[in-house]
Amino acid sequence: MSRETARPRTPQRQPRPRADAQGAPTDQRRRASAGRILAVGLVCFLVWLLFDANQLYRSAEAGQIGVRRSVAMSILRPIAAIADALRLSRPVIAADSGLGRCGGVGGSICSTGVTIPLVTVPPPQPPPQPPPQGYLGRFAAPHLGRGTHYIYIPPPPPPRHPQQPPLASPTAAHPLTLLSIGDSIGEDLGMGLGDVFSSDAAVHVIQKGVESTGLSRSDYYNWPAALQSDLTHYHPRIVVVMLGANDAQAFYENGSFLSFGTRAWWHAYTARVALVMNEATAGGARVMWVGLPPMGPGSTVPGGFPHHVNKVFAEQAASHPGVTYFSAASVLSSKSGGFTQYLMIHGSLAQVRYPDGVHLAPAGYDLLAQSLVQPMEHAWHVNLRVG
Repeated sequence: MSRETARPRTPQRQPRPRADAQGAPTDQRRRASAGRILAVGLVCFLVWLLFDANQLYRSAEAGQIGVRRSVAMSILRPIAAIADALRLSRPVIAADSGLGRCGGVGGSICSTGVTIPLVTVPPPQPPPQPPPQGYLGRFAAPHLGRGTHYIYIPPPPPPRHPQQPPLASPTAAHPLTLLSIGDSIGEDLGMGLGDVFSSDAAVHVIQKGVESTGLSRSDYYNWPAALQSDLTHYHPRIVVVMLGANDAQAFYENGSFLSFGTRAWWHAYTARVALVMNEATAGGARVMWVGLPPMGPGSTVPGGFPHHVNKVFAEQAASHPGVTYFSAASVLSSKSGGFTQYLMIHGSLAQVRYPDGVHLAPAGYDLLAQSLVQPMEHAWHVNLRVG
C-alpha cells in the first residue's frame, strides 16, 4: 500500500443551508417594512385628501363635463362635506390665500366650504331721480311775494321699448319656423313640439337641443354663439328655450372663477340669460322661455335650484319685450307642487317623468308642448292653427 493510499482522508464539509435557515426571517422583515411604508403612505394620502378636499372638489367642478367629472364630484362631495364640517379646509384656504391661489384653479373668489347657500339677484335699482319740484330761487318770482318758492316739474316719461313688428299668423303658403333649443330636457320638449305641430303644415319645428349643455359652461357648448348661427340659418319667428338643469356649477367669467351660488355667480348667470333673450329678439323672433319642472329625489340637480333659477328666467322675461315665461311646474307637478311621475291625462293615468327625476316621458313632453300653444297665441296675437 502506498503512502497515498494509507493517508487518511479529511472529510469535506457540507455547505450550511442558508436559504431556509436565514432567508425566511429576512423576507418577513422586508414584507413588514413594505407593509408599514404602504400604511404610512395611505394615512398620509387620506390626511392630504381631507385637508385639500374642497380645492379638489372645486377643481373637479371646473373640469370638462363628462363621466370623469361626474365620478370625481360624486366621490369628493361627501369627503369635502366632512372636511368642511371638521373645519379642516381652513388652513389650506388660508395658505392658498397667502400664495394668491384663492378660489381654486386660476380663481379669484374664496369660499370656506362646498355647500354654498343660493342667493337671489336683487333687481337693478334705477338711478336716483331728482325731486319732482324745482327751486326757483329766493328772488326768481317776486310777484309771488317774499320767501322761497318751488314749482312742480313733472317726472320724465318712462323709457319706451322698441316696438316689434307684428307676428303674422302662419299659413301653408307662408309657414312659420319654430326653433326649439335647450339641454336634454329641452330635447324632450322639442320632440313634444314636433308631435304637436306634426299635422300643421303652417308651422315648421326645428329641434336643436343638445344634451349636457347649459349657460354655465360655454367652454363646453356656447349657446349664444349656436343661437346666432341658428337665427341666421333658419330665421325662426318663435324660439322656445328650456335649459338650466346642468347649470348648477362653477364657471369662469372674464378670467375669474365664480363659485356656484355666490352673488357674483348669479349676476353673471343672469347676464347670460339676458344675452340669449336679446339675441333672439334682435333677430326678429319671439321667445317662449320654459322654466324647470320640479326635480325628483334621484335628480342630480341641487334642491332649491329650480326655484331660484326659474325666478331669474321669469324676471328677465318680464323685462324683455317679446319674451314670455312659462312655468313647467304648472303642468308637470303634483297637487302639492312637487315632483310626480304620473298624472291623470284625459281620464287616464300616464307617466310624465322618468325615474331619474329629471327627464320627461313622452306623455309628459307632449303635455308640456300642448300647454305652450295657447300662451304663445295669447301673448303674440297669432293663430298657430293647432286644434
